[in-house]
Amino acid sequence: MNGAMASAFGSSTSPLVPAVVAPAASAKSSACPSKKTPAATYPRRTVWCRAAGGRDDDGLLWLPRRDVLTSLGGVAAGLVGYPGLASGAQPEAIPLESCRRGDKVNESLVKCTDPNREFPCPPPAHVKAVDFTPEPTVKRVRQPAHLLSRENQEKYKEAIARMKALPASHPLSFAAQAAIHESYCDGHYRYDPAEKNRPFDVHFSWIFAPWHRMYIYFYEKALGQLIGDDTFALPFWNWDAPAGMVVPPLFRDPFANPLYNKNREQSRLDKLVHLDLDFLNAPTDAPLIPFDGPKDDKYQALVNKNLCTMYQQQIRGGKGARAFLGEKLCSDADARLKEMNARSKKRRRGKKATRDKTKSQGSLERMAHTALHVWVGRSGAPDGKACSADTDGVLGHNGAYTCKNDMGFLGAAGRDPLFYSHHSNVDRMWHIWSTKLGGEGFKDPEWLDASFVFYDDVESPRPVRIKFRDVLDTRNLGYTYDPEAEKDLPWMTSKINPLVPRGGGKRPRAAAPPAKALAYPLSLAEAEVVEVAGVAVPAKQPGQQRVLVIQGIEYDPNVENKFDVAIGVPGDQAGKVGPDHSEYAGSFAVVPSSKAGGGTLEGRITLFVDDVLDDVMGDGDTTVDVVLVPRTDEEIKVHLPPTIENQSHN
Repeated sequence: MNGAMASAFGSSTSPLVPAVVAPAASAKSSACPSKKTPAATYPRRTVWCRAAGGRDDDGLLWLPRRDVLTSLGGVAAGLVGYPGLASGAQPEAIPLESCRRGDKVNESLVKCTDPNREFPCPPPAHVKAVDFTPEPTVKRVRQPAHLLSRENQEKYKEAIARMKALPASHPLSFAAQAAIHESYCDGHYRYDPAEKNRPFDVHFSWIFAPWHRMYIYFYEKALGQLIGDDTFALPFWNWDAPAGMVVPPLFRDPFANPLYNKNREQSRLDKLVHLDLDFLNAPTDAPLIPFDGPKDDKYQALVNKNLCTMYQQQIRGGKGARAFLGEKLCSDADARLKEMNARSKKRRRGKKATRDKTKSQGSLERMAHTALHVWVGRSGAPDGKACSADTDGVLGHNGAYTCKNDMGFLGAAGRDPLFYSHHSNVDRMWHIWSTKLGGEGFKDPEWLDASFVFYDDVESPRPVRIKFRDVLDTRNLGYTYDPEAEKDLPWMTSKINPLVPRGGGKRPRAAAPPAKALAYPLSLAEAEVVEVAGVAVPAKQPGQQRVLVIQGIEYDPNVENKFDVAIGVPGDQAGKVGPDHSEYAGSFAVVPSSKAGGGTLEGRITLFVDDVLDDVMGDGDTTVDVVLVPRTDEEIKVHLPPTIENQSHN
């Protein structure tokens, strides 16, 4: 660490800290803030810290000592703060427009804690965050990874090698970058440290796209600084184009390649297998389709399905900010929620499992993004071996190891260099939606003024506070995307066809009605289609869209979870439905993660279905049949009936 860094951070504390939640720095400040800290310093909440036992000697309090080089576990840099965000509750079966104004979600409410793993929270910061300054010019042009020149490939490898060589205590080391994602995406930040089952996450809401744009922006800048090239741009995995629908060669070579990661599912990667953007839909024993094999009917069908997935994500299912970017985040601090939780706990007395509530993903998050996380991550421990640290297992926030990593698990995804190029293309999809498809983000100040703090400048690291309004235009961040890659976007003209032929203005009906009325909660298991008959369809209101809402989705976050949703398909044919069909309404799918204390999570999906309804409803119809098609082994429960209602675009 150079002199500037030592001066900024001191020699015995980690620089990976939430910069403005801490008290003013002092030369002898403790790594663990006192639980007697005055209320003016930590209003209403205190940070849990378990740094007892002399673990403040090496500046790695945010990493478990034995896992520094392998599992990279622990807490990372960054401050979560959302000035002005409305607070509210999500009780059972509530209207979509339910967030109420109250306590703001900010650094006083969201804290970092690791109560189950004995990992301490970050120590206080020693420098104040500065506000982000827009870059004056566009110097970086992100290009497709599979078309990257040899010179730029070598630059990327050199930059990653240098980042990996930085000490783990450096806030811009590769270890730190991986830990940032882990802490914000695997339950290390909490609404209330005293309640271990109320985690905060940057997924499942309108936070997803801007947070990840910020995150990889500072990552990209650090890489350029490490090789002294301010024009260096992070290449993107061009999985939305047929030529890019395979893991880029740049990441596959295992020989002395810092971009290689052994914790990928090698059966799908080393043999140049064509990727599936609707992964988990196909049977587990379905044959893999070689990317460099014959362009036969099966190959063309998969390419077409991938392009239709992109069409569904970007156009058909992405009309409006709420559809594409996700639903508004409401804080879990509302008194109404506390009262509801108390009642819920009373009802569940005697049961070990508890459920958390998550918000609703946009199509940008829940479709290609989620599919490829799971597709790349390895499928488990080596044959015949238990999952443990010895088999490169990842210690989850629940204290258990998982071997479906790295990309396949939120707590470990940032450890794979491919993750950043994957998210570069996710970011590019937002860029294309905004610049080519007429998409417009939220105008709500609660979104525009939401902010996080990240570290910048490898030589003299400093925390920088950046707001969502700062990142709406990539030019403000000094980068753009290769215009050549946007001249041909074949998914924009994809054709969606009906699974079931329609004619005469009538929609097909199931051969027979369900034998009995459905009882909630519904239990979804693979190969068991559930038909919800007669869901009422309201008349479309001016300036609004109709959405299909499914609330109370209870699932185990540690495993792969997915079910598709179709409208107007007979149950005996629903298993064939996919994004290339007009009856397809969307999916519920999440990247596996862990949960302190075990138990399940509770989420919901909001699917914009005006186009689907136009395709499947006959003249005079006022109801439709909604079909839930489970795609994974583990049980998912649905506690509330699906509803269709009107909702604004933004």
